[in-house]
Amino acid sequence: MKLLSVLFILLSLSACANTPTRDEGIIHPGEVRVLQFDLKDGNPTLFCRGLPVRFSVTDKKAKAIIIESYFSDLSHYICEQKAGSKILETYIYKVVGKDYQAEILKVDMKTIKLSPKDQKRSDEEQLVLNKIYSSSANDFLFTKPFQEPMTSFKTSIYGKKRIYNNHKHGQHLGVDYRAAVGEKVPAANRGKVMLARDLFYTGWTVLIDHGLEVFTNYGHLSKTLVSEGQIVERGDIIGLSGNTGRTSGPHLHWGVKIQGQYLDGVSLVEETKKAWPDDK
Repeated sequence: MKLLSVLFILLSLSACANTPTRDEGIIHPGEVRVLQFDLKDGNPTLFCRGLPVRFSVTDKKAKAIIIESYFSDLSHYICEQKAGSKILETYIYKVVGKDYQAEILKVDMKTIKLSPKDQKRSDEEQLVLNKIYSSSANDFLFTKPFQEPMTSFKTSIYGKKRIYNNHKHGQHLGVDYRAAVGEKVPAANRGKVMLARDLFYTGWTVLIDHGLEVFTNYGHLSKTLVSEGQIVERGDIIGLSGNTGRTSGPHLHWGVKIQGQYLDGVSLVEETKKAWPDDK
């Protein structure tokens, strides 16, 4: 496997030799980067690791959000701006591994070993979520950087390995903020509310589409204050924190899903600060 990876890198770099190539630095599993580039052709495409990536264009300046899965195999990361089969420019990221902490949680057993009724509900809700995630807006709906929904202490950071009741393992692919029941929760950025309802795992939840497959979700709320289909601005209050769904106590769970992967929201905040000017 390592030999194949090395051969792929050498072949890719050889292919890049005759085209402009940029070193974009390092990306870790679970992180986000914003790739900014000038369009070299009238209607180019962007491919990363051979897959198409959608981007936004303003005056021939393009911005694309680049992601690395939490479950990364640490293989070389190459993006190419192309016109047909012709490579116009190449962008290379070095993928570096990252160690994540672990934590043990105690939760209600009925949220671990689901009854047939709860399993049916969970499965039906997942179908609804899958449909939402496959129907994102065709351009970014925001013009400012993302902000964290709360400034309180983070009770659980992104990427923590979790052990539920000493026997169920998983990963916490979001950020938890300390919050008593009833605290105001603002939107992290402008977008369209795609879901505002009670879900089995995350309780009362708000899900916002920010365009080009960028979504944020806000879970375990005690109350939602927005309607599905509503456009919200960054900082608008979308709900109140709570203790609903599968939770061991009151808090806000903030999740970020981009291009089908759950990613570190703090990384999204820091990277968008560099790419989108904030006029506040």
